[in-house]
Formats: sequence, C-alpha cells, structure tokens
Amino acid sequence: MPTKNQRNNISFPYAIQSFIGYLEGTKKSAHTVKNYRLDLLAFQNFMQLEYGGKAVKLEEVSPGDLQRYRFYLKEKGFKTNTRRRKILTVTQFLAYLFRRKKVSPDVAKKIPAPHKVERIPFTVCSEQLVQAIGDLPTDTLIDARNRVLLWTLAETGCLVSEVTEIKFEHWSRNGASQAMVQIPGKSERLIPVSSELFFAIQQLKEKCASGKAIPSWIFLGFNKYGSLGAPISARGVELLVKLYSKKLGFSDLTPRIFRHSVILRWFEEGVSPKEIQSWLGLKTTYAFRSYEPLLIKSNSGTTSNAEKSSRES
Repeated sequence: MPTKNQRNNISFPYAIQSFIGYLEGTKKSAHTVKNYRLDLLAFQNFMQLEYGGKAVKLEEVSPGDLQRYRFYLKEKGFKTNTRRRKILTVTQFLAYLFRRKKVSPDVAKKIPAPHKVERIPFTVCSEQLVQAIGDLPTDTLIDARNRVLLWTLAETGCLVSEVTEIKFEHWSRNGASQAMVQIPGKSERLIPVSSELFFAIQQLKEKCASGKAIPSWIFLGFNKYGSLGAPISARGVELLVKLYSKKLGFSDLTPRIFRHSVILRWFEEGVSPKEIQSWLGLKTTYAFRSYEPLLIKSNSGTTSNAEKSSRES
C-alpha cells in the first residue's frame, strides 16, 4: 500500500491525464475517451465543492466522499443510467490508480452503482440505409472505399475496430450460394451478406488493382499524399460515418446506430436470437442482454423511436 508521502503530490489533473492516456493506449474509441474525461472532470468539480473550492489531491479522497458523490448525483436529477456510468467511471479510475500504488485500497473499492435500465436503442430503417449507401458515387477510389465501408457496417453490424481489419480474402462465395464475410479479431465469425455488397467488394478490388498490387486491407487510410498503406483508424471510421450522415438522409448517424438497426432488421426477418448473438460475436447471453429491448420492439411492432424519445424525456 502506498504511503502518504508517495501519494500526496498526485493532483487530479495529473491523475486524470494519466488515466486518459491509459484508455487511449487500450484503443478505446474517441467517443468513449471523451465521456470518461467529462465524467472524471465532474467528479473533480464535486470534490472541489466538498472542500470549499480548493484544489483537491488524491490523498484527500475518502470512502465518505464517494458515498456523498452517489447522493449528489441523485439530488442533481441525473437519470439512472447516467449515474451508473459516472459512478463506474470513478470506480475504474480509482482502481487504475490503486494498481499503480497512487491511492489507498479504501477508496479503490467498488462503489455501489444503480442497476442499468435497458432502453430500446435508437434505430433507422436498415433497408433504407443500405439503399442510400448503394446509391453513393464511386467515381474515385476513396468514394468507392467509403461506400463499401459504410455498406459493410450497415449489413453486418460489426464493430468499428473489426471493420478496419477486414481484408479482401475475408469475402467468399461458392457458386450461387450465399455470400459471406469473415469478421476478424477476437470474436471471429462468418456473417451472410447480400450479393450486391459482395459485387461492390469485387468492384472495389478491381479499382484497387489498376496496375498495382492489391493491398491486404480493404479499407486503407488516406491522407493528402495518397494511401497510407495501413488500415483506416477506428477514429477515421467514426468521422466517416458522421461526414456521410446527412448525405444518406439521416441525421446524427453513428456506427452504433448501424449495428442496432441491422439487429432490428434481423429480428424482423425471423433470425433467431441465438444466431444473431453469433453474428454479433457475443460469447454469452449476458453480453446479449442489452439488445433484448430490440427483440421486444420487433415482436410488438408498435414501438416507434418517437415514442421511445417521448418516454425518455
């Protein structure tokens, strides 16, 4: 356990920056890192209020402060899931510092957090989204890459970190049978795709060739000088989706909305939850539980996103 002298020079800004660096090093998305930072700044502000506005060092944080923070969030009217996220963020932050012997074990213990309230995720019509993507131009190599990348997200629901690693060799089709894509990574699996997407992949492959060696990765990163020779980054995919959002006729699209929307489409087409779980690369039903509201929505056929928004407001 660290002594007081080992800890008393650790300031909140330094500790937060160290934790953010750790998150970035573990390939957390920019959106996730941003939320962690904001939650930790909120906790820092709370501690400053608790101590009369002065800058607070980590050694001054006590279990009592953490309990008061729980009640503070509730008094401020934060919704259950927001309070849960903020508390879990602080818990992970303090556990990280304890592993590096910067705080005592007393404050590194888990703080009781509210149970998560599962809500129906926001979705768009997957068929309309795919149709809009299919109509995008393919004049340049980057245009063609962007179109196929968005199309792959829309049909497979794969994660941003997974789509960046897909190669031409991961696509297959035997004669007139179902076209498939193999999603690489920790949760490797095969997902069926449309013939149209498979054909678009072959077109992109031809464009990539044009007298040159075909690259390993499909979705290469580019700068103003040309191809970087390496896959587009996860952040690049997030920015790409944001850039094309209005072009596709939808506002504020995110990769997560692509995933939710195709899940709902699979449900409505009669695909079994077990098979959908497999296509998503989820190893346990526990990990699948967050998508149960989509199954309920699909079965009822009556809950609209407008109604969902009304309930949450």
